[in-house]
Amino acid sequence: MYLEQSDQLEQWMQRATADGRYGIDLEFIRERTYYPQLALIQIAVGTDLALIDPLGEVDLTPLIETISDPSVIKVVHAGSQDLEILEQLSDRPPRAIFDTQIASAFLGLGLQPSYAATCGQLLGVVVEKGESWTDWLRRPLTREQEIYAIDDVRHLLPIHDRLTEQLEAEGRISWALEEMKKYDLDSTYHPLIETSIRKVKRAGSLKERGMAILMDLYAWREKEAQTKDRPRRRILPDEILVEVARRAPRDVEGLQKIRGLDPRDLRRHSGALLASVQRGRGIAEEDLPIVHKRRRLEPQEEAALELSTAALRALCRAQRIAPPLVARGDDVENLVRAHSAGNLVEAEHSLLRGWRGDMFGTKVVGFLDGKFQLGFDQETGYPSLRPCL
Repeated sequence: MYLEQSDQLEQWMQRATADGRYGIDLEFIRERTYYPQLALIQIAVGTDLALIDPLGEVDLTPLIETISDPSVIKVVHAGSQDLEILEQLSDRPPRAIFDTQIASAFLGLGLQPSYAATCGQLLGVVVEKGESWTDWLRRPLTREQEIYAIDDVRHLLPIHDRLTEQLEAEGRISWALEEMKKYDLDSTYHPLIETSIRKVKRAGSLKERGMAILMDLYAWREKEAQTKDRPRRRILPDEILVEVARRAPRDVEGLQKIRGLDPRDLRRHSGALLASVQRGRGIAEEDLPIVHKRRRLEPQEEAALELSTAALRALCRAQRIAPPLVARGDDVENLVRAHSAGNLVEAEHSLLRGWRGDMFGTKVVGFLDGKFQLGFDQETGYPSLRPCL
């Protein structure tokens, strides 16, 4: 069950390269560290399954060399965190990733169907999930833990076959593969601070100067967390970073007035925090980051947003695609605002690009233009957008 020798792994990866694919899953622990701690690798090549212990002496080079090889498909399920680790191992973005969770979402199985649910719906098999909270770094692993781990790749390749067949039959294989291209991008694993900062809680409440200070604080915390290999929040939580950026204190006394800042953290980090504030204060006005404060929607825009959202959801239901896969967050609102302003530039709106635009975005715009109306298709029983008579 284990590949314990480097030459064994080399032989397996040669077979995987010849097959043009393999299934892979990782077990790891990341609660106490910045970098995930890889604890176990499960791999499927053809009909054979094996475990690889990265804590042992086996050389992982044969596996690592395939991660960025575009000629070898790596089949994963909900693979974003696993691929983050594989990217760290290979120091290059993974290529040729087929994520069965993403593919399943294009076939009416929900936005984020679990591996067990996917196995059940596509293959009719039951996968037990009894070791979710295992400390995978503890050795030796029990027989039950090993079986649980190997089951996570047991059905990946048959699922890949079934999903590919169904996606091709419905003309959606290009949609799914386009969505998986995000795994090829360096920015997926190393986003710019301008992108990462959007996930900081309450960051949107800051003005331009505060945002500049927050960006400096965020960069400092990121480096500190990496250096000490600790979770970001263990350095300082988002709420404290935002409050320091908002108040921009000039001295330790000012930091002491910030609610929630632990005295121990104050002793450790006061110099770094004040240095970030000082750098942010020193940025010229013309160089400050642009903070977009949204105006309130006009009543007619609110109505358009409500109806456009309903129209999009109706289209998604009719196509058996989970609506959040098509549009997330403010995507529809951005489209409505741009349409209202007469500034609908396709390249600037994700809902108008690629498969989203072809299948959904252009129809929503047609709905806003009064060219389509929302109704029911009597044959399918699903809602539809039909040309106005």
